[in-house]
Amino acid sequence: MKTLIKISAFLLLGLLMNCAQKTTAPVVADSMPSNEMTSTIEVNDFRKNAPEAGAAPIINIGDSETFILANGLQVIVVENHKIPSVSFQITLKNEQINEFDKVGYVSMAGDLMGRGTTSKSKSEVDEAVDFIGASLNTYGSGLYASSLTKHSPVLLDIMTDILFNPAMDEQELDKIKKQTISGLEANKTDPDAMSQNMRAAAIYGTDHPYGEIQKIENVENITVDDCKNYVDKFFVPNNAYLVVVGDITPAEAKKTVTKYFNEWKRKDVPVVKSKPVAAPSKTNVFFANKDDAVQSVVNISYPVDLKPGSDDAIKAYLMNTILGGGSSSRVNLNIREDKGYTYGAQTSLSRDRLVGNFNATASVRNMVTDSSIVEFLYEMNRIVNEPVGEEELQKTKNYLTGVFSLRLESPRQVAAYALNTIRYNLPKDYYQTYLQKLNATTAADIQEMARKYIRPEAALICVVGSKDDVAKSLLPFDDDGEITYYDAYGAVMEYDAVALPADLTPVSIIADYLDAIGGSVKVKGVNTLRTKMNADLMGQTADIE
Repeated sequence: MKTLIKISAFLLLGLLMNCAQKTTAPVVADSMPSNEMTSTIEVNDFRKNAPEAGAAPIINIGDSETFILANGLQVIVVENHKIPSVSFQITLKNEQINEFDKVGYVSMAGDLMGRGTTSKSKSEVDEAVDFIGASLNTYGSGLYASSLTKHSPVLLDIMTDILFNPAMDEQELDKIKKQTISGLEANKTDPDAMSQNMRAAAIYGTDHPYGEIQKIENVENITVDDCKNYVDKFFVPNNAYLVVVGDITPAEAKKTVTKYFNEWKRKDVPVVKSKPVAAPSKTNVFFANKDDAVQSVVNISYPVDLKPGSDDAIKAYLMNTILGGGSSSRVNLNIREDKGYTYGAQTSLSRDRLVGNFNATASVRNMVTDSSIVEFLYEMNRIVNEPVGEEELQKTKNYLTGVFSLRLESPRQVAAYALNTIRYNLPKDYYQTYLQKLNATTAADIQEMARKYIRPEAALICVVGSKDDVAKSLLPFDDDGEITYYDAYGAVMEYDAVALPADLTPVSIIADYLDAIGGSVKVKGVNTLRTKMNADLMGQTADIE
């Protein structure tokens, strides 16, 4: 028996070695028949060469139905019966508004809408939604609700009650304000939040809606009346789209929407107009200090005029993906894989109906902050000045084809495409022919998009990090040789004016504190320490002593 096993094992090993030789050994024409040689060459070619890309398919997204109620509500219906559920999403049409000295009240108004109605408390609304296993969210630009199809009548009762009869309770607003202030306090030392604030202010200016930065004093200024006025002015049917997605026919949707939303009263909507944003004419460096930071958050940004659905949109998206839109992008392969400066580097090129922006970003070690900026600018210049290779272009097209196809698996994403088509006045077949347009993009198109939207010579370099370790090394990047400093909330500051006194030490701070409370004798006389606090935990108030 043992001998038989050994013989079997020997034969199996020989067979495996023989198979391996056929696929890995060099091809010798005289050592095998011509048909066997051809077979081996084909195997080798299959392993070495990627398959040829096929023709771009025409995507069948499915038609959406649209209609408008008498009150002006524009309805989009996307039918999908894969799952017995349905969703209702209201999106306001107006542009983002200026909030001036009450930055954040739009977001708070949206949040407050969902915290109870004139007939139901917040807890009663939450319980009713949970009871049917539904979800419901309200926000400054609309609201979203979804449930199983059989529960949609109950869901719509709740949704329309919130929409037509929000309580806008002052106590609930106070809770929102406390939570917001707590977050802002934490953001004072969060380098990512500091970077976001500085970048927004630098790109758009603080008098543009996209550049307004929320501060604690803004939150304290917000009142219930501010929130009520916003909802009253902008949450009106003639300023809204209603997107219905899921297990419902267009005929059923029209009947349902008419029943629940017909009483929504139309009103005149204030005209919202934002000032244009100018692109920079030269490179400037902006810096926010984070004491003792061991790494820097780097952003290279500027505004761009790139509208959704424009002739450039798809080609520019493809160009940016090559530059920095994924793990295999140029900036990531350079700055992460080759140089080892960061865990990840990327770029984005956003489309927006008001003003878009370009951004290149990474978090890097202090000592390589300037070197990372050099590599970003190198890759930006390279894609502008050198044509993209066909292999790199095709790989990126294949990747984006897969991404787009996966998104079509989500009914909510398909609904977003339907909304975009109407909202931005796109051709009706824009998404059906998306992959054809993507795959028709040439290397010359990529270079044209790079020359149009990539501007290494006139960019805003925003860095958050340790001033003492990093700031001086950034001076060569600024065309004027001067760095502009920002605080944590995106406000320009004179850094030297807030420098700490030279004689300030931990010991002197404690001594001053003791003097302020009556001296060390007072402290030594303390026998009992009592601490009290209160907090909001998951909607419940906790008092601790």
